[in-house]
Amino acid sequence: MKRTRKWIALALALCLALSLSACSPKETMKNLIVKTVTALGFIEEGSGEEEESTDVMAAAGGEVSFPEGMDTTSGKLVTQVEGDTLYVAFNGIANRNTEYFVAGSDTITVTGYATTESTNENYQTFKVAVWELSEDKTTTSYVIGSTVYYTTDGTCYTQTISGLTPGKQYKVNISYDSSIYYVTGGLKIQGLGSETLTTIEGEE
Repeated sequence: MKRTRKWIALALALCLALSLSACSPKETMKNLIVKTVTALGFIEEGSGEEEESTDVMAAAGGEVSFPEGMDTTSGKLVTQVEGDTLYVAFNGIANRNTEYFVAGSDTITVTGYATTESTNENYQTFKVAVWELSEDKTTTSYVIGSTVYYTTDGTCYTQTISGLTPGKQYKVNISYDSSIYYVTGGLKIQGLGSETLTTIEGEE
C-alpha cells in the first residue's frame, strides 16, 4: 500500500512539474525521468552525461578530391584506392560499408563531407565507424571508440581514428539516422597498408 502511494505521489509530482515548467514538455519529461530512475537506483548518477561526452565530432578542414576518372555516381557506394588512400563516394544512402582494407598503422585519417535534404536539427550529422575483420574472415568486431560524427553542411571535416592493428583488415561503416532522408557525399580514408581491397560475400 505504501509503495502504491509513493508511485501515485511521484506521478502527481511529474505532472505538476510539467505544468509549471517553461521548458518544452519533451525535454522536461526526459530530465525528470533521468532524475527519477537515478534516485531509485536504476542508473548511476552522471552516466548519461558521460555517454554524451563520448561523442566525437570531426574537426572542420581537409579536402576530398577524387582521382581522375573515378565515376562517383555509378552506384550507391563507389570506391577506389590510390596509394595509401581509399576514396569513397556515396549517393543517397542511410547505411553502407566499404570493402575491407589493410591498415598501414594503428590509425587512419578520415576526411568527409555530405549533404542531406533534411532540415531537422536532429539529423544534421552522419556517422563513420570502423569494424575489424577476424583472421578467419567470418566475423567482424567494432573498434571501440571509432565512431565519429560529421556535419552534413557540405564542407569537409577530418578526424584521425586510432585503435587499429597494422596488417589487419578493416571496413568503414557510413550511417545516417533518419528513416526518411539520406546523405550524399564522399570520404577520403588515409593510412592504408595495401591497395588491395577484400569483399566478403553477403555483405554490402
